[in-house]
Amino acid sequence: MIDKDYKRKAFDRHAKTYDQYSSLQDKISDNLFKKLDMVKARPNLILDLGCGTGRNGKMLKDKFKKIKLINYDFSINMLREARKKQNDQTNSCLEIDDLSFVCGDIEELSFPESTFDIIWSTSSFQWCNNISDTFKEIKKILKPGGFFLFSTFGPNTLFELKNITKEISKYQKTNDFVSFQSIKNILDTEGFSKPKIKSEEFCIAYKDVTKLFLDLKKIGASSGFESKKIGLSGKLFLKLISDGYKKYSYDGIFPATYEVFYGYAWKDSDK
Repeated sequence: MIDKDYKRKAFDRHAKTYDQYSSLQDKISDNLFKKLDMVKARPNLILDLGCGTGRNGKMLKDKFKKIKLINYDFSINMLREARKKQNDQTNSCLEIDDLSFVCGDIEELSFPESTFDIIWSTSSFQWCNNISDTFKEIKKILKPGGFFLFSTFGPNTLFELKNITKEISKYQKTNDFVSFQSIKNILDTEGFSKPKIKSEEFCIAYKDVTKLFLDLKKIGASSGFESKKIGLSGKLFLKLISDGYKKYSYDGIFPATYEVFYGYAWKDSDK
């Protein structure tokens, strides 16, 4: 189970450094953003689930003029960064409506039914304990004819690190990720219309394993398991991981694999 309080504190702690280390997340968002060209009607209300520091919300507002955007995140400090980023710097006297920034858990949505024209979420669903219930609620608050698009990470993500930590600790130290087929099944079961999912793999090369950990830490993406504090940790744990990682290295390079799923679907107009 994901320890939500722990993850909230981690994201709060690293909100100010997130943008410096989120190049992969930005690339994923940019790839997903292209799918918005399929939206022909002008949306009025968009929900950005897991908005982070607000980069994607700013892009959404630039693409769809005069929309109402709800930035939703369970880190208050991430929301503060998003508010700074989306504020109109040409007129600093303008205040952003506080209702545009909502602090809450993706698994505890409380919006009225049939509210949003578009629901967008990128690189956030890996922090859900029950993604099926989350998708069910998303469909409920989406307007008939509304568009849902998302990205999330697949089971092959950081498999190198996962295999190594399994060997040196009896406690799991990396997240579990939902499979491609499971996500497809959930979209079908919940009655989304015309669901599509595609996968893509990224491999980031590191010359030092500690840089991988730094990248994960500075975006708040360390493991969220409740068992995180049990078992090996600290410098000894890092040394054992570095030694174990050598079996995956080549020419002094340590690879970190990320499996990414891009998905989108509609809510039927008559539902």
